[in-house]
Amino acid sequence: MSCNHVRAFVVSGCAIATCALAIGSATPSRAEIISMAPHERSFVAPGGDIQFVVGAREEFISRLPPLNQMGTTREALVSVVGYGKADGAAAGKLRVGYHVGCAATIGPLTLGATPHLLLGLGAGPSVDPAPTIALNLNPGEVKEVPIVDKDIVPGKLTQLSVRDFHIVVNSCSGPVSIREYTYADVKSAEVDDSGAVFGDPTWL
Repeated sequence: MSCNHVRAFVVSGCAIATCALAIGSATPSRAEIISMAPHERSFVAPGGDIQFVVGAREEFISRLPPLNQMGTTREALVSVVGYGKADGAAAGKLRVGYHVGCAATIGPLTLGATPHLLLGLGAGPSVDPAPTIALNLNPGEVKEVPIVDKDIVPGKLTQLSVRDFHIVVNSCSGPVSIREYTYADVKSAEVDDSGAVFGDPTWL
């Protein structure tokens, strides 16, 4: 094996190892709690028979250092109060949860050997298998994480209080974003309608 080939392999191997180490060790150093802004919307159903309000308040996101100490894992505790009120004889369902998005997911770690063709003076070509390591990155996804739901009581304020719900995202190489949602699905004898509020997105 030529000196240049050895030097190139060592540099390549160090770069791969440094990249893998950076992905695996970039973890938050301590917990951080952030307060999110409240949101509320009012709706009027077609025909004007139903008027209803949907809102979310007292949302707190507690970013946590992951227990496995891996930079590809994110953890958080979320707290929020979702509420809704439907006037008249309308009933329905109130739902609270989060949308969670990852920029890129990491597939299985691949170990193998990539053959390199070596040409020497006065000798025939030979194949030198150089060890390789590869991280398989896949396009990120957005998932809906339902937490809790409750029947809406006609004419009364319905509330859903969530405290320290644990969100964990594994095998994510890029930023993780989360966004709270509160949906209200209301219905009467004449019409069905729905409305929602969404919290401000934040990262883990």
